[in-house]
Amino acid sequence: MKNHFLKYAGIALLFAITAVSCRKDAFEGTETEDSGTTYFKVLEGSEVKLFFSPFSDIKKISMFSIRRDAASSADLQQSVTIKLEQNAGIITKYNTDHSETFEELPASYYTFGGDGGYSKTATGYNVNFASGIFSQNFKLNVDGTKWTDLGKKYALAFRVTDWGGIKKTAATSDTIMVFVSIKNKWDGVYSVAGSMVDVTNATLGHINEYLTSANNTVGVTAPMEYELRTLSPTKCVVYDNHFFGGNYVPIRSGTSYSQYGSFALTVEFDPATDKVVAVTNTYGQPASNTRSGRLDPSGTVNAYDPTSKTITIKYNMLQPSVVTTAPFVRTTWNEVWTYLRARQ
Repeated sequence: MKNHFLKYAGIALLFAITAVSCRKDAFEGTETEDSGTTYFKVLEGSEVKLFFSPFSDIKKISMFSIRRDAASSADLQQSVTIKLEQNAGIITKYNTDHSETFEELPASYYTFGGDGGYSKTATGYNVNFASGIFSQNFKLNVDGTKWTDLGKKYALAFRVTDWGGIKKTAATSDTIMVFVSIKNKWDGVYSVAGSMVDVTNATLGHINEYLTSANNTVGVTAPMEYELRTLSPTKCVVYDNHFFGGNYVPIRSGTSYSQYGSFALTVEFDPATDKVVAVTNTYGQPASNTRSGRLDPSGTVNAYDPTSKTITIKYNMLQPSVVTTAPFVRTTWNEVWTYLRARQ
């Protein structure tokens, strides 16, 4: 259930994908010996997802690298040109297929800063592999001062319209999509510990109670994990990428598992104090089933501790259609979320 993609945990990691692109020394790679066939491939695959922290200067970001796997030293000496079409329609289709909201990265946000083999055309780029060149890296100089809305998610999409007469590998797509997002300080993957009480149904409990039980046959281990995904400079949506995969709050139901329909968390922080100032239902406040979220007022901490990288949080699910007496609290969670790693 876990997704794995390229991780950019901070500004310093913006240089994590680099490659030597202008080498003209003797060929030192492993010749493919595949019936004399030379292949092209996109090193990072057809989808590259980059996350990085806010910045106020201009940063060079490596987006992707096109590699030539030469079958022989002689093939490496051949000059070949690939044609890349920049295509916003690919982003539109991706959004439709995946219910996403990516926008094309505005041209005013960046200038090209990649290898010399790239030349701008009316529709995209030509990528020239001169004699002895086996790698061409596509990089952008991104202006952080232009990126004022952390809630926006951007992408660039390209289609290879001409591979220059050289084959691509079987795993290489004709399209390349690069997703670029800035994250806030609380973004990341957290382990979850704590308790849950549903006042209307004593057979429901915390998901960790199922994950640690002998009835756990789904192959997902304890403890539960949540991803905090940046929505804005102060808000994160809580995403289950550990159990179901989606915007859910998994729970124990008897000796099995379940989840509350149309209920997931959006958490808001005060950047000055790191306190949690609000919890709302991602599906609506309230959703159509009357479920909404809130911070439990009896929570003594409700804050992020930057030293231990933990979030102590107590929150409620309200459902007045079931609990008819104010404040309509049906379920209470009292949890500690401990930072594990950056999202991948």
